Amino acid sequence: MRARLLPFELLAAVCVIAAPAARAQESIYGPDGAPTVVQHKLYPMTGRWEAAASFGVALNTALVDQLGGTVSLAYHPNEWLDLAGEVLLNQTGLSTLARNVRADMRPRSEGQTGDEFRNDNQLRGGAFAVARVAPIYGKFNLASELRVHFQAYLLAGAGAARIHRESVNLCADPGTGVCQSYQQSDSVDPVGILGAGFRFYFNQRWSLRTEVRSHLFRSSYKTANDLTQPSTGSLRHYLANVVTFGAGVSFLF
Repeated sequence: MRARLLPFELLAAVCVIAAPAARAQESIYGPDGAPTVVQHKLYPMTGRWEAAASFGVALNTALVDQLGGTVSLAYHPNEWLDLAGEVLLNQTGLSTLARNVRADMRPRSEGQTGDEFRNDNQLRGGAFAVARVAPIYGKFNLASELRVHFQAYLLAGAGAARIHRESVNLCADPGTGVCQSYQQSDSVDPVGILGAGFRFYFNQRWSLRTEVRSHLFRSSYKTANDLTQPSTGSLRHYLANVVTFGAGVSFLF
């Protein structure tokens, strides 16, 4: 009779030992109240600061080459939210495509009109406030002994940026003949940011961040511009969108 009861006694003992350990590891919950992918986070974020630096390149600006970087400082009030201040600085210029278009332009003559090309905006610098919401924490195995923990997040922000515009096809100097210079403008405009990204943890302090962002702002172009008279033409406004991909490292403290 004693031998028959032994398995049940062992099972009860295991339950008694495991129960306190299960209570000691609290689940991590996202902003919707649901548990995250990995219940027990290896790298908690609550109450920590994060300094980051990244490099970025524009993805959708065929007429402009844009390469630059961002530095930021963020605070994590809980596991799924961080609030950051960021500074952006880019090196920009017209692309090879834009210069080829210029090279193929014919000399101007009286009575010619044309529309300005859109999407020639050069995002040269800015300062932004950004919030990230990260409801998903997970992990995957690169090898049997190498587990990578990650966090997926959405981001939104707003700020101001310096926008430089250099027209690809409208001359700045009046008259006929070949263009010697092109219409340009500089302005500081409000900019909205939307995006998403991943954070891959190296350890408790260092991580790799990758992001795709849309920078949204009001821009303009000219229609029916007399090619020999720069001051002519009608101004049309539109919502410009500069999409960038960025990657960099962050330090938690």
